[in-house]
Amino acid sequence: MKKYRILSGLLAVLFAVTVLPAAAPARALGPSEVTVTVDGSSAQPLTGARRVGVNIEMSITSDEMWAADGNWMEQTLAAGSLSMMRWGYDAWAFNWETEQPLSPARYWGGLNTHDAAGTFGLREFIAFCKEYSVVPFVMIPLESLDTFGGEATLQQIQDLTASMARYIADQGIELCYFDMGNEVWNHGADGIDNARYLGGLYPEFQRIVKEANPNFRLVLQRAPENILWNRWNDTLVEAAGGAFDAYDDHRYAFYGWDKYFDKDGDDILTPGKPIEGKEAILGECNIGWTPVQDNWNAGHVRDLGGGMALLNALLDMVNREQYSQILTWPSQWPSKASIVNDGMDKGFGWFDLDAWYLTGDTQRFTGPVLAHRILNQNVLENKLNASSTASTVRVFSYENTAANDLRVIVINKWDPTTLTLQVPDRYTMVDAMVLQGESVWDTTPDYVSHLGAGVAVSGGVLQDAIPGECVVVYHFSAESSATVPAAPVLTSPATNAEGSTAQTFCWQAVSGAQNYHLVVSANPDLSDPVIDTYTGPNTLYQASRDLPEAAVLYWTVSAANAAGETAAPVQSFQTPGLEDTRVLTVNEDSDLIARSGGWNLQRSEKSYQGNDMSAEKAGEYAEFTFTGTQARILGIRGNWCGLAQVSVDGGAPVTVDTYSAQGQDQAILFDTGELAPGQHTVLLQVLGQKNDSSAGCWIEFDAVQILDSAGNDPKMDTAVWNEDDARVSRFSIWTHQTVEGCHHNDDLSSSTWKAHAEFTFTGTNAVLRGLKAPWCGTADISVDGTVVATVDTYAPQQENQAVWYDTGELPYGAHTIRITVNAAKNDASQGKWVEWDTVTWR
Repeated sequence: MKKYRILSGLLAVLFAVTVLPAAAPARALGPSEVTVTVDGSSAQPLTGARRVGVNIEMSITSDEMWAADGNWMEQTLAAGSLSMMRWGYDAWAFNWETEQPLSPARYWGGLNTHDAAGTFGLREFIAFCKEYSVVPFVMIPLESLDTFGGEATLQQIQDLTASMARYIADQGIELCYFDMGNEVWNHGADGIDNARYLGGLYPEFQRIVKEANPNFRLVLQRAPENILWNRWNDTLVEAAGGAFDAYDDHRYAFYGWDKYFDKDGDDILTPGKPIEGKEAILGECNIGWTPVQDNWNAGHVRDLGGGMALLNALLDMVNREQYSQILTWPSQWPSKASIVNDGMDKGFGWFDLDAWYLTGDTQRFTGPVLAHRILNQNVLENKLNASSTASTVRVFSYENTAANDLRVIVINKWDPTTLTLQVPDRYTMVDAMVLQGESVWDTTPDYVSHLGAGVAVSGGVLQDAIPGECVVVYHFSAESSATVPAAPVLTSPATNAEGSTAQTFCWQAVSGAQNYHLVVSANPDLSDPVIDTYTGPNTLYQASRDLPEAAVLYWTVSAANAAGETAAPVQSFQTPGLEDTRVLTVNEDSDLIARSGGWNLQRSEKSYQGNDMSAEKAGEYAEFTFTGTQARILGIRGNWCGLAQVSVDGGAPVTVDTYSAQGQDQAILFDTGELAPGQHTVLLQVLGQKNDSSAGCWIEFDAVQILDSAGNDPKMDTAVWNEDDARVSRFSIWTHQTVEGCHHNDDLSSSTWKAHAEFTFTGTNAVLRGLKAPWCGTADISVDGTVVATVDTYAPQQENQAVWYDTGELPYGAHTIRITVNAAKNDASQGKWVEWDTVTWR
């Protein structure tokens, strides 16, 4: 049985119950007006960290993952302007020279194999840090020490530390930090005797790292500061005898939206007690962001709300000035895809590991990504006192030493409001960026210009209407030029280069420019742009949402000030492409293929596009509609595979046995044979059964081939999603129930006020269908955030699959439709139920 099949089976058991995002709590409306005041006389130099960094997880970041989509991970991390990066997850278990485990028992897991070949190793890590001027923070693998239950001797670990330090020094790195393990107290070094022994090792390890470079620094890592560990910490520090240069604290806090919203202050994370004379590092911090309070396994920061809470916490840590470096953890985390026995319910951090390891997709969580970028681009040399008249509007302010550049970061936790900003009256111009999404659960919120090219400020007062649940970053300028700035020089991507769908755009700063205007388009004349935003004073920008695949894109940047703008010459680049689609083979993960929620999307090396989807539970289905004369379902036949049923156009189902003693990839599981030209629908259903020879009931669906023998181009451009489709999100109370005569003989019902179902499709039209009956009430239909209709689903006689709403023709692109229960009815109805059945979109 393949490794992926084992993983999928265990995950099906371990994660049968999924915690869905809860809707934001119902509250009174927020204040319609808020005053933010910045005290210009309160400027004080910041003495601690002014930028933040991240941890990188070496053993679950493969070379393939790093290099995919035009080095998407590198582009994203580089765009973060990071101060420090800590390497890395599982480094405590590995020999950095051979990239093989010192102690397999200490290896946490991951889809990278136990020999760690192809991981993001020390060599790649140091190369990244050197190229982007990031301070490296590495781990000494003390958890692998035999004294603490590992399999390496002290001499081995000292020799590896010495060779690691020499290698880093030989690469021209002048400053590097060496952490004495990772939470070693939790990996075999608990107990006072172990703390005393561990502390006694510090003098020799400090000598080793400083022999490579006297500037290198040894870091003592403390256990949590509480009654259980205080004595352990004191013993460790005493035994180390001062033979360390810095100490490392780890801090976590759990905040769902409700808990964060109720927070009146900014003290989300708690700093540790200082160690006199030693540099302080916050080596790991994060916000447990989950609808289930204090539930570690329900997820961490992955969306807009989590990014807002994390940014709030990080800015507070910066303002407290205790730590010289602050690093969040993790930059990504193994969830269902990568750790079998201890996976999270959802991937989180910067990069979606589920999407990569299960489907090969390169997806970013831009909430936490942008929390780092906003801080790193806008914390200047001095902090200023700033206040807000509303506890739900948090504010932080920074100014440069010359007192001609002011940044005000406003975190609005609640409703849209009108801000009155009072700043020193020497500031006469302002531009702004806004981080916002469709809701606090949006995993790809956007960061775009808010005030366009900028506006004039009179008397130090600006009035501005801002959205709800957002972060607004204001850039005030005290100087303005009467001369239009010169054109900037575009540096990346280079002309005709192959870029990334997560492309970072870079250009050189121009004297006198107060703002920059970035435009990216698929057209040489820059019409219909996919990006059109001002970036403030920043000369680097990465789009929050992916650029089109397999596209030639054109871009330019204009340097702007009050006198005008000057654009650079237009350059072009190419994004990575998909396979040639002239042969109509449709991958199993296409949105045009409807599917139930129990399929595992996963990597499968020899399958079409390197992935497939598997399910073993009876009733799981996949369904597609095509125009042509024949369709074939491709998949895997193997000794773990079972039985399925396939029906065409609602006809009698045919049982298909996908078992094979010898594995077959991209095998034809079902062929419709020749059909009449026209539109047809094929339904594949898992039976949860097998023949006696098979070891399992798995169905592994890979792709669909569409043929047309009548000389027409085969098409698959229409999808019918049942209400239980995997891409439909449900919020609040809904009941999935059997209703004869509905599509798949079921529907989704609710009478709960504000309960809603939501989905996003890419196309031009959608038609909603559902039940109309004597007990049914009204629902609001919104398209792309705007309520377009209130639908009355009452009828004196039951009508199955009745048309509720047709969007009509929409511009081609991604559209989000939401059905919201009003808990209301007309006078003739017996109830307020809303029963949704399907959406047909194209």
